[in-house]
Amino acid sequence: MIHMMQIKKYRLFKILRLAISYLVLIIMAAFSIFPLYYVFMTSFSNAPNLISLAVSDLLPKHIYFTAYKYLFTTNLYGGSFPLWIRNSLILAGSTAIISVLLALITGYALSRLNVPAKKILATFIYIVTFFPYTASAVPLYLLFAKFHLLNYIGLILAYTPGTSIFAAFIAKLSIDSIPPSYEEIAMIDGLSRFGAFLRIVMRLALPVVALTALLGFSGTYLDFALAYSFLLPNVKEWTATIGLYYMAGLLNQASAPAYNIFAAGAVIMGIPLMALFIVSQRMMTRAYSNLAGVKQ
Repeated sequence: MIHMMQIKKYRLFKILRLAISYLVLIIMAAFSIFPLYYVFMTSFSNAPNLISLAVSDLLPKHIYFTAYKYLFTTNLYGGSFPLWIRNSLILAGSTAIISVLLALITGYALSRLNVPAKKILATFIYIVTFFPYTASAVPLYLLFAKFHLLNYIGLILAYTPGTSIFAAFIAKLSIDSIPPSYEEIAMIDGLSRFGAFLRIVMRLALPVVALTALLGFSGTYLDFALAYSFLLPNVKEWTATIGLYYMAGLLNQASAPAYNIFAAGAVIMGIPLMALFIVSQRMMTRAYSNLAGVKQ
């Protein structure tokens, strides 16, 4: 009898614990999904201001494409939103590619070569990763303005260190986990050190470094402050974030912001990022598993 009571209490406790777990997960999912849903539904609303939006708009009876039509058909100061999207993709893609190459070379040098003061340099790189990127915005602007590089090339050069430094630190950890005997065997078979780096080390370490490059891509793609300070005079070189702020009226104090346009722009800008992360999902999984096995 006592044993049966204990079994019933255990089953009741198990059901209660499972119910609480599901409740917590549902609440967390709601907090995570609701902002995305709200932005998505706002983009199909005809109400430009947040004050004009009612609770009933969360389940709209009518869907309007006014905001999307405005973004794709309007020319603002000689520029257009599709052009600015293309600019953002080129800028972010260039930054990511350069960052990956620099990170792999730097990480390999710190891991394999007898570089003077290697430990001090590695520690310095590790410390630099903790500095907020916004802290360097003003010095970067002043530096590049002095060299007349307030353009695409200057912006890529400004973005690259922030991504490549962190990626170089991750690359070093990843390359440290690759046995040097792999390269030694390859060099015995006739490959040079650079050939062994390309065909052995780079292939094994690339997923981990590419993961940080993806994060750098999204950071560059969504950046506003540095792009605004570098590219403001030339409208045709604007990124999507700058153009969206102006098209939605967020920088115009004379009129109320059109949040449906801003939400539509956010949805459009999110499509390339979502596609990129879906395509690279397998590589990201491999990168996380590699990082989990790195010995520090």
